[in-house]
Amino acid sequence: MTSKKAVLAFAKTKTMSHSQIADLLGNRNDVVKRTMERLQEKGVILVTPMVVRVRGKEVTEYHVNERDSYIVVAQLSPEFTAVIIDQWQELKDRVNQLEQGKINRANASLNYVAQGAMIKHTREAEGKECKFWHFSNEADLLNAIVLGETAKQHRERHGFDKTVNLRDTLTPIQLECLSVLEVNNTAFISAGLDFDMRKELLNKILDRDFTQRLIDEHMRLEA
Repeated sequence: MTSKKAVLAFAKTKTMSHSQIADLLGNRNDVVKRTMERLQEKGVILVTPMVVRVRGKEVTEYHVNERDSYIVVAQLSPEFTAVIIDQWQELKDRVNQLEQGKINRANASLNYVAQGAMIKHTREAEGKECKFWHFSNEADLLNAIVLGETAKQHRERHGFDKTVNLRDTLTPIQLECLSVLEVNNTAFISAGLDFDMRKELLNKILDRDFTQRLIDEHMRLEA
């Protein structure tokens, strides 16, 4: 699978470098570079030089768009056309996942605030005092459902310190699941459902809408 660093770079440029193409073809970098130069001289493709740091040194990479990468591969190793097509699709899919993750992250944050406001409103309406653990207990409930562990346990297992926001460590579908459960939990709190009833209903939502998707995502990320 393509590294997250490569995906982030692709998200900015929407291009593929000569070194990436060389790796896919099992070819030498200089051979791919010369092919690009020759094709550009003929006016067939457009090459964009970019300076990057590799092992502390600045080197110039040649970048081409999707169409032009197919032409380069056709010149060098036409039998790898399917490989380059698959690589472009993977990069596009991974970028889409990153963008969706950002949206889910923002939604989870907003819904967490709304859930907290409902907790405060409900307790005040009942003439009860609101303590910090009333909020943390709800957060732990949802984290335990989505992750199978509390935020503290999750940090300890993965080696994250307390300064790391839990949501920044979650996958796109985990974030989506957390956001949806926050919305439902807020509604359940408003309806006056007790903790055990809310936990049961939230687990049913998880099983119905997210369990298989979470398994599929985990397998995809581990592949």
